[in-house]
Amino acid sequence: MMKRLLAWIIVLVAPAAALAQAPDPALDRAAALIADAAQWEVREKQIPSIAVAIIGPEGVRWSGAWGKADAAGKVPASADTVYRAGSVSKLFTDVAVMKLVEQGKLKLDVPVRTYLPTFQPKNPFGGEITLRQLMTHRSGLVRESPRGNYFDITPKDQADSVLSINETTLVAAPGSITKYSNAGIAVVGEVIARVTGMPFEKALHALVLDPLGMTSSGLTAAPFAGRIAHSEMAAFDGPRVAAPPIELGMPAAGSLYTTTGDLGRFAQALLNKGEIPSGRMLKAASLDEMWRRQYPASGARIFGLGFVVADMDGKRVVGHGGAIYGHSTQLLVMPEAGLGVVAFTTVDASNPITNKLADYALRTVLALKTGTEAPSYAKGELVTGAEAKRLSGWFTNGKQSVSTRIYAGHLVIDAPELVGDVRRTPTGFMVEDAQTRFDKLAIADDASWIEVGGVRYARDEMPEPPLPNAELAALIGDYGWAHNVLRIYERDGRPFVWIEWTEHTELTRTAADHYAFPTDRGLYPFETLTFERDAAGAVTAANLGGIRFPRRDFGAEVEAKVRAGVQANFAGLRAAALAATPPSEPPSAKPSDLYAITKADPTIRLDIRYAGTNNFMGIPVYESARAFLQRPAAEALSRVNQALRKRGYGLLIHDAYRPWYVTKMFWDASPVSSRMFVADPSQGSRHNRGAAVDLTMFELATGKPMETTGRYDEFSTRSYSNFVGGTDHQRWLREVLRSAIEAEGFDVYPEEWWHFDYGNWRDYPIGNKTFEELEGRKRR
Repeated sequence: MMKRLLAWIIVLVAPAAALAQAPDPALDRAAALIADAAQWEVREKQIPSIAVAIIGPEGVRWSGAWGKADAAGKVPASADTVYRAGSVSKLFTDVAVMKLVEQGKLKLDVPVRTYLPTFQPKNPFGGEITLRQLMTHRSGLVRESPRGNYFDITPKDQADSVLSINETTLVAAPGSITKYSNAGIAVVGEVIARVTGMPFEKALHALVLDPLGMTSSGLTAAPFAGRIAHSEMAAFDGPRVAAPPIELGMPAAGSLYTTTGDLGRFAQALLNKGEIPSGRMLKAASLDEMWRRQYPASGARIFGLGFVVADMDGKRVVGHGGAIYGHSTQLLVMPEAGLGVVAFTTVDASNPITNKLADYALRTVLALKTGTEAPSYAKGELVTGAEAKRLSGWFTNGKQSVSTRIYAGHLVIDAPELVGDVRRTPTGFMVEDAQTRFDKLAIADDASWIEVGGVRYARDEMPEPPLPNAELAALIGDYGWAHNVLRIYERDGRPFVWIEWTEHTELTRTAADHYAFPTDRGLYPFETLTFERDAAGAVTAANLGGIRFPRRDFGAEVEAKVRAGVQANFAGLRAAALAATPPSEPPSAKPSDLYAITKADPTIRLDIRYAGTNNFMGIPVYESARAFLQRPAAEALSRVNQALRKRGYGLLIHDAYRPWYVTKMFWDASPVSSRMFVADPSQGSRHNRGAAVDLTMFELATGKPMETTGRYDEFSTRSYSNFVGGTDHQRWLREVLRSAIEAEGFDVYPEEWWHFDYGNWRDYPIGNKTFEELEGRKRR
């Protein structure tokens, strides 16, 4: 290795390096194009880091890393950075099985209970489960084990996870359908442990990792402390947060930690038909069997033994993807072309990016090596400004609906099972962000219709939806844990579930409190959600294959913590805030002209939460219940109110101008994880400038405030202006309010459905006078 020359070094966001037998201009050009594509993804989709490697039979031919590997954004990602490979781990488990098959210790087609007699899930269909079926996801098992599953933060060990599978019932006859199962691969891992007489991790090292020289790989985080890439959880309607360092209770299915170099060694062995420097990882015939399509096509993916088998431009491709708590991976090998690629990203479920980069890398290297033109990398542009406004709307086909709206300045789509950023491409539109890539989107030039997956929806005015039936209404809400939420909501009158951060799926009611997932798509086909109720009939939990998701009110839980801290130190918070000085800034474009909202329109009602205890702090912050805005904003708000009164609603104001010292109190009292809901006092807030208002609507007939997706000042994703949850009627009310107030020059604050900013709020100065001082009275 010391005699090999550095063919070239590309310096980008982070250094990228290549080792090759000799200079290769085609590979140099491909590397530059791949690097440009990866950098675009990092910038455009705010990915902490991305790493890509190109592999040939001689090893890693080129690798690059971009972005930062640490949470502080100071350490560049590099070849030494460790990533979590997720379900790519399954290939190593399956290779270990084939190694034991070669040694005569395992057979693929005998009942797995031959090796694991304690494995006895309920099987109403008959027939025995084999290793071949487990490795090809044809066992009929549920996706996750009741214990040690993807959601479990306190697993015992893999043996306990597998034992818990006995509490489940098969959803299909063994061998009959393809149904992806992490639990099934956990069983495979325990078979390996039982046959070798070693703990699974030790067996995997002995059989696969150590012979390959994968010294920067393993199944637990501890050996790689300080080297694991910072990664983030994300959701269409939620904040980015650091991914939790959860260790799985089924390491055989998804616990591999590795680097581009180490995973490249594995790909190199595959390209060499199992040959490695120390002998053989596997016999060529074993790999041929692993790459053979084992069963007739059933579903989107076709499996060999572990490997997904596919076709790219007429050439065979084998590999696997992975996703686990903030990390996404793609490994592809094109055996006949002698090429492989590894791609890592660090946003949860960002497989659309790893898949896109890996495909592009293979196609680019192949094209340039054959002297043909390299493909272009798709770089759709976010839809913003006047075009975004023109394309916003509600569309229906009479049964289902699609909404397009502006969120954080760009157009997004909310369709039945599709959410994400809308991007313009040279040929039209697509949906693409860190977690979604969908190109079957078309929008009419005059925005009169939209097509999603070939289904056309016509522009219309959203009618007031009916309330959901009593059973569904009781189920709607959040379940689970902060690290993984399950949400039940209503869409177009139907029950939907949001699960594992990215999947929005329609459910079918099969009996009271029993709802089935679709059988033809999604993460949990053929499985059922059931709901638990207490003696009073209140829903307390959702159950998925033995996994219990407790009912939660995340906003109330955060609020309780904040209130406890505030009440213990209120005097100190207030004193510190009053003693502090607002940030200095250049003279404002416009002078402050704060005006009482009720003077602009006496029919507007006030419910100033910070003058009482019904707020997230739990204490009175203001000395009186008043509301002021810059005069043009107050007058505009009067026009909004008059327009809404024609529809039977009036405006109810919770807060408007806010003295700067109060903003500092809010900031100091709020948990760091919830500060997207409060303003940074070092910058001053829109409220401090008198150009922001917090409000809702009330019914004129009853005086009752509207009930929408979340409570005012709630510290949860229910507060987001694009929250996909709640009932149809709640979201309709939210949009009625938004459309009315935006028609008069206000814009919704993305993370708070109740918060609206007027015009160019930056034109006004930061204010720190109390309401009493504004009226010529002294502060008490």
